[in-house]
Amino acid sequence: MIIRVFAARLKPGMRHEYDRLCRDVAIPLMRGQPGFLDARIVRVREDRPNEFALVSLWRDIESIRGFVGDQWQQAVILPGEADLLEEVSVQHFDESYQSLVALWRAMASVVKRRELTAAGTPLTDTQWTRIQPLLPPRRREGRPRADDRRTLDGILYVLRAGCRWHDLPATYGSHITCWRRFTHWEADGTWSKVWRALLDTLDNQGKQAWALAFLDGPGVPGGRQIPSAPTKRRR
Repeated sequence: MIIRVFAARLKPGMRHEYDRLCRDVAIPLMRGQPGFLDARIVRVREDRPNEFALVSLWRDIESIRGFVGDQWQQAVILPGEADLLEEVSVQHFDESYQSLVALWRAMASVVKRRELTAAGTPLTDTQWTRIQPLLPPRRREGRPRADDRRTLDGILYVLRAGCRWHDLPATYGSHITCWRRFTHWEADGTWSKVWRALLDTLDNQGKQAWALAFLDGPGVPGGRQIPSAPTKRRR
């Protein structure tokens, strides 16, 4: 049996939000992994409310590797998590509490960079190759359709960031186009196919990152609250 101890020093006032993140996202994700045995949220000391620990029990190292990936000694960071943290560390022990590997530690700035890398990058060529055939064919008549790949990247940006459509960076094209394309694809079932194809291209850590990015919303399997339709800006 392997004991994995994830410890964090939280930003002031973030304890409740971090508890929710672990109970609603991190622990359910662990439960779906073969070899997972149990997990507990632990208060380190009563006089240190900003210190936090999540202790999980695993059958063996391969079980942890299946959940975290090859860098199993390090922390799994979900989108939005770094904004709640000041510092994190991970330790691993066997059943006799003998340390297995050196302590892994990182400051919030390092964690934030990892988070952005995991969930903030555009579609890769491999992902686009898988997704492109699932999109509705272009019409032969009428106005040329905006570039599908750029538009899809724009939709994914909004879903990851939880921002308003109006706040979509101009590099993704028209926010109105992205919103209309998303609503059409959601209505005709295209979006569910795109979502499944995207998941198939991700490693375990990538899937975990997207799980939080798409949490608690309609229209996206397991998805985040979708921003409402864009409205005209007031001048």
